[in-house]
Amino acid sequence: MLMNMKKNDYLFRNRYFTPTELSLIQDVINQYWSSGRRKIATIICEKLRWQGFNSRLKVIPCLGALRKMAKQGLVILPPAKPAGGYHKIKPIQDKQVNFRKPKEKITGAIEQLGEVHFELVKTEKQNNLWRYLIQSYHYLGYTRPVGRHLKYFVYLGDKLVALISFSDGIYHHNLRDNWLGWDDNTKLTQRHLIINNNRFLILPWVAIKNLGSKILATAAKIVPSDWLSRYGYRPEFFETFIDIARFKGTVYKAANWQLLGRTKGQGRRGAKYFFHGQVRDYYIYPVRRH
Repeated sequence: MLMNMKKNDYLFRNRYFTPTELSLIQDVINQYWSSGRRKIATIICEKLRWQGFNSRLKVIPCLGALRKMAKQGLVILPPAKPAGGYHKIKPIQDKQVNFRKPKEKITGAIEQLGEVHFELVKTEKQNNLWRYLIQSYHYLGYTRPVGRHLKYFVYLGDKLVALISFSDGIYHHNLRDNWLGWDDNTKLTQRHLIINNNRFLILPWVAIKNLGSKILATAAKIVPSDWLSRYGYRPEFFETFIDIARFKGTVYKAANWQLLGRTKGQGRRGAKYFFHGQVRDYYIYPVRRH
């Protein structure tokens, strides 16, 4: 536990490890050396009872912690497999989804077109279509989600009008952390309660006034429960970044998201920050009003 940290403990991936645990970890590595790093991480998680809110073993964070431990000379790991890691994503082809773009625009008053409802992406077929539409029509394209995430199709009545997704919140940001009043310990223990609206696409043939803010309002009711069902806890805040060169954030303002300020055009790669020049506005939304 964070509050029981001792002088000789080591912090990796939001968990403190005692010297005794590091010794146990090396014993597991030695015993299962030929089984590969993932198997080793799985056994370590079982022995240390390192698991998430849904009782799933935290194998991916453990792998990251092991790499950092090895880099600091605290443990010795077997060589990584040459074929390990992520492979480059291949674009989804038209024939894989058999999607036909509507010939006419979808227009009209939102009140007359039916209810907004979300369909959670669950199957491979759904995921392929979601990927195809995002890669084809979202200015950022599709990137492989890392960590916890949920993807949705959004319908108005029986018509597909939008796509939206949420993922783990960013590691930290001064605008957010200062606004919340979080110190370092609080960030470590509460960071998971913030999730990021990382994609939001109203399909280009849809022109319906107030649709965007209606979708965001519906997301605030639907997403926390779905996140609880899948990951074992309920998020308390949504966040997002708006590219000021493209958008004014009107939809988020209309849905009562709060603008906290503007970024400095920096990004994070690993533990280092770099300047990419893309200035964005940061918005946050408390899911449960306090």
